[in-house]
Amino acid sequence: MTAGASRLKALVETARDHAPEARRALLRNVTDLLLMRPDGLNAAEMQHFDAILTFLLRETSPALRREIADRLADAPAAPRGVLRQLALDDINVADPVLRRAGGLTDADLMAVIAERGGAHARAIARRRDVSERLSGALVETGDEDVLLNLARNQGARFDLAAMQAMIAEAKRRPDLQEPLTGRYDLPPQLLTQLYFFVSSTLKRDILSRADLLEPSLVDVAAAASRRRLLEQAAREAAAEQSDAKRFIAEKMRLGAINEALLGALITDRRHTEFVYAFAWLAGVELAAAQTILKDRSFEALALVCRAARMERQFFARIVFSLRRDEASKAKALRILDLYLKVPEEAAGRLMRFWRMRTQAGRDAAFMDYDDDGDETD
Repeated sequence: MTAGASRLKALVETARDHAPEARRALLRNVTDLLLMRPDGLNAAEMQHFDAILTFLLRETSPALRREIADRLADAPAAPRGVLRQLALDDINVADPVLRRAGGLTDADLMAVIAERGGAHARAIARRRDVSERLSGALVETGDEDVLLNLARNQGARFDLAAMQAMIAEAKRRPDLQEPLTGRYDLPPQLLTQLYFFVSSTLKRDILSRADLLEPSLVDVAAAASRRRLLEQAAREAAAEQSDAKRFIAEKMRLGAINEALLGALITDRRHTEFVYAFAWLAGVELAAAQTILKDRSFEALALVCRAARMERQFFARIVFSLRRDEASKAKALRILDLYLKVPEEAAGRLMRFWRMRTQAGRDAAFMDYDDDGDETD
């Protein structure tokens, strides 16, 4: 038996008939001994430490358990059994272990999430390193503070499903939008989805990062979007015998969609045809076009028009067609400067990702479109 193990055994023997004060002193002494020799203990000795500390912690105050948790949280070789016990304790005790202890595995932490949730999950979301598996379990809790802690945690890694869930939640939660916008691990297709609903300041941040997006993507995706639009319009025209959809399907087939046609559709107030034609000209999916036109900040519209090289006057015409009362039209005058403030090259790069949106991204679009052409939430 090593000298350390002998001392440990002697300490335990001396505690059998001592008062609680002596028991507390023993707990501190055993912890000191463990921390002094983290690399000099064999497996059997570590098991002794684990069993003794686990036993002693059951009979001590929350304040002392917190003290021990704080000391063991940064220990490179703290006994795993003790760490698991502390992790399931009240949050005031468990917090340092949940946030810092490297000896807890993903399985240990997921068990804590399942059993305790709440404040325990929020502490886990603040760990320096959160694996994709662990972040997925945390996102599934749906806890608002858990999601916020994860969004702010640059050491958290996410799989695509978890990140999509975070983006979907951010649509209704402005507090998530800034930390998500600032994440450089956010896939480009999800970053562009954020652009649709974040504040003007965050839109500018996203646009300033457009030069980091892969510039080699080509606009074949726009052709694919237009092909799908043509097929959709043709199917709907045949199925519904809609004059509007027959009209737009024919224009698509002839390649006759241009700014002049869009202008005529605005003048004639043919909303259904206009949305289809706008989506075709911009080279985006129909759901994306609907979302862009619904955004009354008009910043997404300015970006699309800039990328499509539409004239500023035509951008203004679209804006005014969407502003229906005089007060709104007066406010719209201030919007027109947006067009010139959007860098054409950066807008083009960002648009590539709108055009490349995945099926999951299209499904996440937050507008529906009625058959009669009315916008609905």
